[in-house]
Amino acid sequence: MKRFAYISFCLALCLLFAGCTRTRINSFSVETPEAPEVSGAHGYMESRSMSYRFSGSVTVSPKKDMAVSGSYSNYSSDSLLQDSRSFHTTGVYEFGGTDMNASFDWFGKAAFMLFGFGVGYDDGIFHHLKLGFNTPVVEGGVFFGLFHQYTTMHVSGSTCDTWPCDERGDNWDSMSDTKTEFFTTIHYGAFASFFIDDFFMSYSLSIYSPSVEGGGESVSTPDIYSHYLKAGYRITKHWEVSAGIIMSFVDPDYRHFAGNVGASFYLK
Repeated sequence: MKRFAYISFCLALCLLFAGCTRTRINSFSVETPEAPEVSGAHGYMESRSMSYRFSGSVTVSPKKDMAVSGSYSNYSSDSLLQDSRSFHTTGVYEFGGTDMNASFDWFGKAAFMLFGFGVGYDDGIFHHLKLGFNTPVVEGGVFFGLFHQYTTMHVSGSTCDTWPCDERGDNWDSMSDTKTEFFTTIHYGAFASFFIDDFFMSYSLSIYSPSVEGGGESVSTPDIYSHYLKAGYRITKHWEVSAGIIMSFVDPDYRHFAGNVGASFYLK
């Protein structure tokens, strides 16, 4: 009885406000940078010490489009009496180009435990917390944060503002939405470094899923896995240079490669 009353109330609201808007998303495209890099201290830290790092780098890669598939489930067919179903849509991830990146990291150490936080810009603002370990020759850890990606996104499909919506599409209108703004998504991964004296080699895995929205719907998109392999050298007590490659994977069949060079300044 309560369910019937709730459905009746929803139907009345839909009729009162000229129908419930339904959305079908047919395709999308979104500019997708590599997942932002997060790394460790790149060297041994004494217990109960802190370190501050300012970093800048340039990433260069060829432009490449990847065909992907997304899904959404908020559209509930033609009737409010039916449960929501999952729908699939095709999309394109637009990789490549030249990007300038900057970041700030703070590290603290207690016994062998390494912890810290960071903030940076890489086609959007990202910030994170990290936790790991640091020894005289190796370090490792995990991180978790948010990536406020600044990107251009295009979504096309159709909408229906009447009730009931005809499955054949007679009362559906075409919809096309393009916007450039910040879209927030979860950003997480892991890092590890090996170092001898002033030389280090590092690896980090960074993961995020681009946010795609249109017509009131949010599309669940495939994750982007970016693997960073870098080598670096501490020139002085404060200055460090590094270079490496970035391998980004979407599915086993889709991969993208980029080069990266950068420099860091340390305060202790």
